[in-house]
Amino acid sequence: MQIRFIDPATNFSDGIKVIRAYHDHLLEQGQRLLELISAIEAQGVDADRASHLAGLYAYYQRANVLHHQDEERALFPAIIGQDLLIDGMIERLTLDHEEIEESWRVLEIDLKAILECHDVPDQLGVKAARFEKLQREHLIRENEDFLPLLEKRLTPAQRIEMGRVMASIRNH
Repeated sequence: MQIRFIDPATNFSDGIKVIRAYHDHLLEQGQRLLELISAIEAQGVDADRASHLAGLYAYYQRANVLHHQDEERALFPAIIGQDLLIDGMIERLTLDHEEIEESWRVLEIDLKAILECHDVPDQLGVKAARFEKLQREHLIRENEDFLPLLEKRLTPAQRIEMGRVMASIRNH
């Protein structure tokens, strides 16, 4: 079986819509990850759970990188330097990205062990819960506090340009 990443963003005409599509999808996948890890811890690894885990692993390997690049290379540059509150939010969100990426690196080691050896590492659920919690809190903070501010301030042209940059990150 070949696992392929399917980008949650299908239309890059508006950068904010791309960000929101990723947020929605990452929140859904986080719940799936926790449910799957719980099942693996309770019942072990069978072919079906290994297949689902491989799909989630491939998803996170690509989605987190793309999403953080979208924000750091397209979204943040469009708005930085215009408002001290927004600049502070960007600084916090960038630190969140670093923390999420580090948490993923820790979890990734365990997920690889499961996929390669079908061994369930100690503290797997704790590591998965930490990663998912960091990601979820970050996404909610962006959805509720950050994006509403940007939606009021960004022009349609800026949103189009952000989408163009995001598409170029994916070589579209």
